[in-house]
Amino acid sequence: MKKILIVDDEKQMQSLLCVCIGSSEFELTTAGSGKEALELIKEQQFDLMLLDIMMPEMNGFQVLKELTEKELLVPTIIISAIGETDQVVEGLNLGASDYITKPFEPKELVARVNSVLRRVEPLQLVEKRKGIFGITIDQSQQMVSYNQNGIPLTKKEYQLFSTLLSNPGRAYTREQLFYLVWDEADDRDFRNIDTHIKNIRDKLKKAGLDNTVVETVWGIGYKVPQCEGLSI
Repeated sequence: MKKILIVDDEKQMQSLLCVCIGSSEFELTTAGSGKEALELIKEQQFDLMLLDIMMPEMNGFQVLKELTEKELLVPTIIISAIGETDQVVEGLNLGASDYITKPFEPKELVARVNSVLRRVEPLQLVEKRKGIFGITIDQSQQMVSYNQNGIPLTKKEYQLFSTLLSNPGRAYTREQLFYLVWDEADDRDFRNIDTHIKNIRDKLKKAGLDNTVVETVWGIGYKVPQCEGLSI
């Protein structure tokens, strides 16, 4: 079942969107602020977000900017009373997949939701690969999941982990991993790898896996162990 996050500071609008979309077809979660939405996205993976713009403390545009800065990818449909061209363009340029103005026709909303999900799903079906430890990599969305639950990795964490997971048994040095993920112009602090690996391990543990998924190879760097009969 697809998971949709509804972000709006008005309870009445949250309820309306839930009714329009239909809770029987989707797993719906609501957030009353941009900050609450960001916390939820850090904790779990959503297939789609319906995002209001005009909210106190943190508006929808700021939410999209924060997601980009934190390298968290969520397909998004903006639903807002602001319908000026400049606002629509800004929302799309910030990464939104679509933009709907209020008031809207429920049938149109449902059609646009299904349209965005359809655009994503074929890529997921082609590029999802089940690997060792029962972990699934979705290359099209740069997502990792375990037991059908998303693991909210940042872009850099995803790149590091997918590299290790795609080459089980191979030990990578910190320098090798750095140049596979970072640009040469970036600050060459190879110890950044250790911080990212720690974050990956913490998130894997929270998802129900243990720290042996990413092993430390003393004097070299890191690897994902080869499991007999399992490969990607």
